[in-house]
Amino acid sequence: MRTSHSSILIAGLLGLSSGAWGAPDSTLFTETDFYAEQPVVLSVSKLTQSQASAPAAVTVIDRAMIDASGFRTLPDLLRLVPGFQVAWADSTLPVVSYQGLTSVYARRMQVLIDGRTVYNPGYGHIIWKLLPVALQDIDRIEVVRGPNAANDGVNAVQATIHIFTRHAASEQGATVHLAAGENGVRDAVARYSGGSGESHWRTTVLDRQDDWFDTRYFNSLDGTHDRFLNFRLDHRLNLSDEATLEMGYSQGDWDRSATGFNITPEQTSDVDSWYVQARWRRVYDADNEWSMQFHHTGFSDVETFMRSPLTPTNLNNRYQRDALEWNANQRLGPNLRINLGSEIRRESTQSKTFTNTDKAISGWIYRLSAAGEWAFAPDWLLHGAAMLEKHYYGGTRLSPRLALNWQFAPEHTLRIGAARAWRTPTFLEENGDFAFKRNGAIYDQLILSPYDLKPERMTSGEVGYIWQAPDKNVSLDVRLFHNRLDNIIDAATPYPVPGEMVGDGADFTYANLYHATQRGGEYQVRWKYADDGWIALWQSWISTRSNSPDFAAAPAHFNSGLLTQRSFDKGISASLGYYHISALQWVSAAEATPAHDRLDLRVAKRWKNDSTRYELALVMQGALGKFSEYNATRYFDPRAFVTLDIRF
Repeated sequence: MRTSHSSILIAGLLGLSSGAWGAPDSTLFTETDFYAEQPVVLSVSKLTQSQASAPAAVTVIDRAMIDASGFRTLPDLLRLVPGFQVAWADSTLPVVSYQGLTSVYARRMQVLIDGRTVYNPGYGHIIWKLLPVALQDIDRIEVVRGPNAANDGVNAVQATIHIFTRHAASEQGATVHLAAGENGVRDAVARYSGGSGESHWRTTVLDRQDDWFDTRYFNSLDGTHDRFLNFRLDHRLNLSDEATLEMGYSQGDWDRSATGFNITPEQTSDVDSWYVQARWRRVYDADNEWSMQFHHTGFSDVETFMRSPLTPTNLNNRYQRDALEWNANQRLGPNLRINLGSEIRRESTQSKTFTNTDKAISGWIYRLSAAGEWAFAPDWLLHGAAMLEKHYYGGTRLSPRLALNWQFAPEHTLRIGAARAWRTPTFLEENGDFAFKRNGAIYDQLILSPYDLKPERMTSGEVGYIWQAPDKNVSLDVRLFHNRLDNIIDAATPYPVPGEMVGDGADFTYANLYHATQRGGEYQVRWKYADDGWIALWQSWISTRSNSPDFAAAPAHFNSGLLTQRSFDKGISASLGYYHISALQWVSAAEATPAHDRLDLRVAKRWKNDSTRYELALVMQGALGKFSEYNATRYFDPRAFVTLDIRF
């Protein structure tokens, strides 16, 4: 089987890289060339930097990669990042992990959309399918691989994912995206961008359906139906000031639990999410600016299931977040730039079943941060950053980072850095009290949080090497790392519960139990080998030691991926994505996941008629055959679907 996989991969690469094919019809392409110039990054220290000058390793997923991948969801796009493992526990719970140590709740990962965090403080996870952003609206995704708490605060422990959407003026007119195919795939996205002069706006409507797993292997309904509407307004007041308003509403009808607590087979979730974000930005010049933003986020989950005397009354839950942030960049001299920031945030959650109280539980977060970049000598850059936070559960903590970059040759840079980050307890971990009751008495205590938990602590060191050769259209990023994670919060031995009718205490009692040490390396290389062809390749190795057998076995020891695209004449393009994950044991999964390979193919045809442009594409996912990516009941079956994009 492995031989046939390799043969298919090699054949696909030879076909896509063959120089005998003609040139594409360039008039049909509106995106800039994939490697027109080496990209800059904004997310590591909030200072605009090249990847070689950044104090941490960053992967940039741009429009070319998003389109070539053929993926329909945000979690799947993260398969394009070294060290990331992505699986679907069921249709509502994608599992996204960097370097393992993750259950269905990605508690040690921060995700931001246009600077607004979407981390769920109640359970410590990202509700991926409800994020109100269409892939068609994304400009790029920057993934900081490693701790970035000095910039993004608590919970930016293993990685931070920054999603940047397009400016409203970037693409005027109307676009429609349609998709239909196997496993119930039915997508419809309509977008219109308008405006003139100093004001531009965009509104996007999405309707998405699918049945993720085949019922032959997954003996339960698992269909999902997602809808959302969002709006963005960009208004330039004068030469230096710009105001941006974003708002959106998402709604999902799901056949499974939104939080992973599936009480009965026939269980559904009715989920809603909404947000408002307003930002004011004043730019004096390329190195001097300040901004202020406010954002409000809300979430509600109402779950329906077959009730009995031993089931809870409901699993309903909700959370809310309000935040006010200020940020400023300033150049203090020809060789020194700084960033200063502050934030005040309030978070709250409410769930009578999970916390045994009708009241909302809330807390405040206060932040002060500073980052600096000093070119103290030719070819040398010293980075320093720290964030001081006061968290309602974590107390007052300092998250520092120090990095040194040395460009020892015109195209070659070495980086050495160290950082510390914290992961604070969630509301569920600190205040959980979930029990099945009969006649008012505790029948079975499922979750209990009797301890005063300490925040988890990550201490990380890394060495990086960056080779960027614009004249050769190639870049290489290598990272070697050593991580130590202490005070890991996990379920302890049963805690005594007086009067409990069955069992010998709470089934899940959160406590600071474990520690883990990880060593590894990873690289990513990108090469534009022709005007009409490019290739991206990445691999990751990791070794984990822990006093918990589950955490020691959790990460995949090796993963790799490849994405390549080639354009031909007459508007035809083809892309190939190959992904390999070694065997692993997802934390909280019932069974180990064997090593598996996945091959995706996409062929597209573009043409235009007067002012209207079209793209018709055929996507095949899992072309090598079915495989298990979470456990034995979650088989990903090969599937194909067709997409049609129309731009007016």
